[in-house]
Amino acid sequence: MTTTLKAKHTELIKNLASDKYTDGTYNLATMAKVEMDSGYQVTFCQLGDNYTEDDYEFLCAMFIEMSDDGIAYAGKFCGYPEVSFHFARKADAIKYAKMFNQISIWDWSVGEAIETGGTGRREA
Repeated sequence: MTTTLKAKHTELIKNLASDKYTDGTYNLATMAKVEMDSGYQVTFCQLGDNYTEDDYEFLCAMFIEMSDDGIAYAGKFCGYPEVSFHFARKADAIKYAKMFNQISIWDWSVGEAIETGGTGRREA
């Protein structure tokens, strides 16, 4: 049986939720904690959404293609991890965050969130 990307990421993110991992951003391919000097982290994940395998695969592929480095990350903040992607340009990160109703993006250069006006939930 082939493991889907969604199943793989779900398992990795479940592991990140454990106390073994502190808050921060992790490369999902290596599970190594990363720090960046610049750019922005953004996600498509929305609270309460249950993506199909195909939808999740499509969204990850789209974000990986548009991202600065083609890597899927997971950001763990306040104990809760979610998949994220690195963008070099602030305008691009904000554009995609707004497209997916995100609350904020992470600005690596100053180490803080930039609010984008969303609720983090899928709009009906």
